[in-house]
Amino acid sequence: MQSPRSMRGRRRRGQFALLGVIVLAVTLLAIVASRPPEPAFAYERGPMQSAQLIHLARYCLAIGCSNETLRSLVRDLLALNASEPLLMYPVLDAYYREVASSTRVERYVFFIIQTLRGAEAVAFGAAAQSSPVQGRYERVVRGERLIFFNVTLTYCHVYASPFFPTPAGAPPCPLSQPLSGIVYCPRLHDPRGVAELTYVGYCVWRVSVPGNYTLYDEFGVPVRVVP
Repeated sequence: MQSPRSMRGRRRRGQFALLGVIVLAVTLLAIVASRPPEPAFAYERGPMQSAQLIHLARYCLAIGCSNETLRSLVRDLLALNASEPLLMYPVLDAYYREVASSTRVERYVFFIIQTLRGAEAVAFGAAAQSSPVQGRYERVVRGERLIFFNVTLTYCHVYASPFFPTPAGAPPCPLSQPLSGIVYCPRLHDPRGVAELTYVGYCVWRVSVPGNYTLYDEFGVPVRVVP
């Protein structure tokens, strides 16, 4: 049988423990009340949306891009976003730009999206640069004698987004408007089977073409070679 003194000690310890719980609860409630009523989490949708927009840019170039075509594709994507849980940021604007010279063709697609940080850009750039002619030779193709020109072709894509990393040691891409992002070296092919292509590395190809000629990359984007 417990003595009255031990019972009083146990009751006092229980009272102190209950008081500690009450103090902790009040403190937590005060911390919660001091914070603004905002969500404690958000969906990380930036990388996925950026990838969707980059794919849209490549598709636009493959079918013949213009500002009108690009904005129509964006409207279709946003309509899909309204009916499917794509969780996309709003696209404020989209535009296409091409820069061409005698040996280089550059194509850019820009998207302005409204993120939690404000208006930010997702950009796509493609560059095709031909070296001066390094030699020529004749070859008969399907019964026709053609003159082929040997050139070195640098062809690359750059995918830029605030949600993409910028890898170190990426090969340079000859864009007059530099973009900081992922550099990708697409495969090239000639669906007509006339040109000769050898991949050297780091987005550089040795190609032999019969004059001004169009190759295609793995996404169906036309690549103009100007010897």
